[in-house]
Amino acid sequence: MTQVRDGAPSAVDGYFVRSSATGASTFRVLSGPGDQCREPFRVYLRANPSSWAGSAPGASPPPAEARFATVEGRWYVTRRPDGSRAVYLSAARVRFAGPPEPTGVVPWHHRLRSAVRLRVAQALDRTMGRQAGTARALVLAERDAIPRELWDAFARSGSVHLLSISGFHVGVVAALLNGLLSLAGRPPRTRAAGTAAGVWAYVLLIGAPTSAMRAAWMTTAFVAGRLRRAPVRTLGALGLPMLAISVLHPQVQVVSEAGFQLTVAGTAGIVILAKWLLAHWPSHRGHRWIAPPLAAGIGASVFTAPVLAWHFGQVPLLSLPSSILLTPLVAAAVPGVLASVAMDVLGVPGARMPGYAAEALLYAVTTAASALGGVEGATWNASPREAGLLIAGALAALAFGGVQWRNRPAVRATVPVAGACAALWLGQSAFALAGRGRIEIVAIDVGQGDAIGVRTPSGRWLLVDAGPRSGGADAGLTRVIPYLRRTRGVRRLEAVILTHPDEDHAGGLSSVLAHVPTRVVLDPGFAGGQRGHMASLDEARRAQVPWRRAQKGDSWTIDGVAFHVLSPAPPTADERSPNDWSVVLRITYGEFDALLMGDADYRIEAELLDQGKVEVLKVGHHGSRTSTSAEFVEAVSPDYALISAGARNRYGHPHPQVLARLEDAGARVLRTDRQGTVSVTGKKDGTVSASNAR
Repeated sequence: MTQVRDGAPSAVDGYFVRSSATGASTFRVLSGPGDQCREPFRVYLRANPSSWAGSAPGASPPPAEARFATVEGRWYVTRRPDGSRAVYLSAARVRFAGPPEPTGVVPWHHRLRSAVRLRVAQALDRTMGRQAGTARALVLAERDAIPRELWDAFARSGSVHLLSISGFHVGVVAALLNGLLSLAGRPPRTRAAGTAAGVWAYVLLIGAPTSAMRAAWMTTAFVAGRLRRAPVRTLGALGLPMLAISVLHPQVQVVSEAGFQLTVAGTAGIVILAKWLLAHWPSHRGHRWIAPPLAAGIGASVFTAPVLAWHFGQVPLLSLPSSILLTPLVAAAVPGVLASVAMDVLGVPGARMPGYAAEALLYAVTTAASALGGVEGATWNASPREAGLLIAGALAALAFGGVQWRNRPAVRATVPVAGACAALWLGQSAFALAGRGRIEIVAIDVGQGDAIGVRTPSGRWLLVDAGPRSGGADAGLTRVIPYLRRTRGVRRLEAVILTHPDEDHAGGLSSVLAHVPTRVVLDPGFAGGQRGHMASLDEARRAQVPWRRAQKGDSWTIDGVAFHVLSPAPPTADERSPNDWSVVLRITYGEFDALLMGDADYRIEAELLDQGKVEVLKVGHHGSRTSTSAEFVEAVSPDYALISAGARNRYGHPHPQVLARLEDAGARVLRTDRQGTVSVTGKKDGTVSASNAR
């Protein structure tokens, strides 16, 4: 899609391969910009009926799959961390073709799949009662109908894979097909071929998610071995889907996606580590029934931990007991769900009967998952570095251990745990020592808003503002938390300084407080009733985080770094705008000085002309022309200027006049709208360096 230009308006014709009312839909272009793209791309739709021409008044957006449509919107091209391009279309309007709809433009197999999916979804709604949403996730890979809170509970309990179409579900379908063919009296080779064909039909019907594709390719490998009457190596069967998916989808960057990495890592853990554990498991008869599922759970958990830490910044600690408890319930529910759907579609009386049993099982599953997900400490906030150190230490202890200890279960369990803890302590100590003596100020790319991280020389973190929240987009959840937890391994915030309650600064704070332990929140004491600010107050009250007022003259010191509040001064503060109350923070570490201006304008700047030269200036109000006056720039003469603004923002930030003033003063300008997350590191002697912090 090289002909697509970032920010360009567009109108394209095509059809939706998959549609979502709350997330990203996938759309295949037939004509217009992007028609040379072989693979579907993401389209983000407004969940607003007015944007769907032809929809019934007040109705929710229809599924719109396999229907010819025109999508009007704007292209967005971003860079992934690996350097590849991500292209999506932000849709402002969708128009579906009215009757007679053009024929031949949508392939027959997509029309067939859409029709079958619609029939199955309707059957689930009729037969599964209140668990219809969970059943849709189980058999159709649809998560829109599952409440966000329930999905998060499954994620925290480490059992979300039971709701995502994966090898487990494909295995259940394969077992059912094999059983039916056995009852029909088919010979083994015919059963194998029929099972493989049925598995592929099911996987293609649900949209071919990556984990299901992996399972289908592995099934194909084993069937091929059965037909050839030749043994199949398990690792070779795992390598086949890795090669096939990478070759067949080279333009989709499947290999870099979390789903692909998790399904491969989990399967590899079962194949490699579980096999090793079973080979050294105590040979007592009483352990035989629990050994295989326990070993498989340990293998999958160990191998997927670094992947989970890298993509999500957390590792569920209850994944093993959750899987052991919930997997049998889900395995028992799936046949009932499929039976009720088949009976309903075929018009067989009594379709609701198996649905009752499956609904009861799914109710038990969701109840147990909610309870486990609510356990305090159910997840470990881990960075990829921490997870990698733990895994490396455990594997090193296993590799270098002697032969004798393997025959003693207590020692066998203790040695890898001790090795993992030792590696974590040594690695973290080494990294902490490497960062000593330096302070770091990071402008996190949150779009049109502010979120500034401050790392002290001893590795403690503070956060100044938490980014915006508008509609369904929460920068605190999607930008700030992933950066702090995944990229930097932050476990706790010493303080959050909220400069003022505007949404582009306070919108993401409630999510930050909900996910990152925080010692205290400081703000100017101005409340204008903004939604994000009020939600943050509620979350702080729930999490028992102290909330304090910051005003001119306040100061504190952490790890030799002095923080001084320069504004606001409550007796003289002008209440006309929240920006007039913006907290201005000076940070001093030896000869290094930084000014974080929040959204302060030129009137507040006029009171700070005596601050003298600083090494780093966080430019006020995203580079608006109402801030960063020529007199102020001349007075503080920064070496580096950080500007936090959103790409293509409608305010025109940063203003060209502001950029010219900074450049004339000799400041190096770092902008999140062009460079993404940027970092400035300072030493006690005043020397400064800067880099992209992605």
